[in-house]
Order: sequence, then structure tokens, then C-alpha cells
Amino acid sequence: MTNVTITEYETRLYWQGERGAVLTSDRAPPVPIGQPLTGQDTVAVGPWSPEALLVGAVEGRTLLAFLEQAREADVRVLFYQSSAVARVVCGADQPPHLTDLIVRPHVAVATEADAEAVRLIFTELPAHCFPSSVINITPRIEPVVETWHARSSGRSVPAATAPAS
Repeated sequence: MTNVTITEYETRLYWQGERGAVLTSDRAPPVPIGQPLTGQDTVAVGPWSPEALLVGAVEGRTLLAFLEQAREADVRVLFYQSSAVARVVCGADQPPHLTDLIVRPHVAVATEADAEAVRLIFTELPAHCFPSSVINITPRIEPVVETWHARSSGRSVPAATAPAS
């Protein structure tokens, strides 16, 4: 019999007008996000963009997968720091798409044998690391769309609602 573990992650996003929102989860503190993907060369400083969160998620998952493999190999990690970069191409005739996603870990260990083990772990990690399987997934979008009618007081109230098909 094959044993399968399924873990579900759920988030909620609350739009705050203009280009801002707050991402929440039952398992983590709220995160302000904003600045949707555009073809502009300038990057504004402010809330996390969804694209930067994706890069951070891959970088974080890489760290955790590495630490798990290092623990299994009985490698004592003395230092770990990384940087990651993703390139998104925006063209007039195609939707924005990710062309590269590179994680650059910097690791220190005590012995050359541990260093060799770490090099082997990083060689094999992309094939076994969760982000590799997720990046190629096209998201399934299941919207619920409502029509809200304005009251004479200027406040909006929900009308009858139905899930989108």
C-alpha cells in the first residue's frame, strides 16, 4: 500500500483599493502586497509584489528541502544564506511569463566531506524540490462574482449572489 500525505494551504486576499491588498492565512501574519506585473522598467518600493512572493516562496522551499536532505545525510550546516532572482518577460504579443528562476545558496560546513555531500544534495535538489513541480502548473481559477447595488446612502450592499460557472 502506498502512503500519501496531502497538505492544504489556504490564503485569503483582501483588496484595499488602487493597487494594494493584504494577504492573510490562518498560519501566518498578514502581508501587504501590491504592484501588479507590468512591462515597466521601474520597480516601485513598497508592498511585496505577487511575483516577488513567488520567488521568495521558491527560495524558502529550497532552503527547507536542502536542510531536510542535509539532516538525512548527517551534514552539519554552519551557515546558509541565499539570494534568488526571477526574470519575467512581457511582450506585446504574449502574456508575461517566467523565463528563469535562479536560487543562489551560500553554505558553510565543517569538513570537505560535508562540502562534497552538500554539492551532491544541490545537484539532485531541483528534481526533488517541490517548486519544480509547481512552477509549470497553470492555476485553476474558480471565481465567485457578485453584483452589488448602491443604496441611496452611498453604501454598497450585496444583491443575490451565485458562484460563477
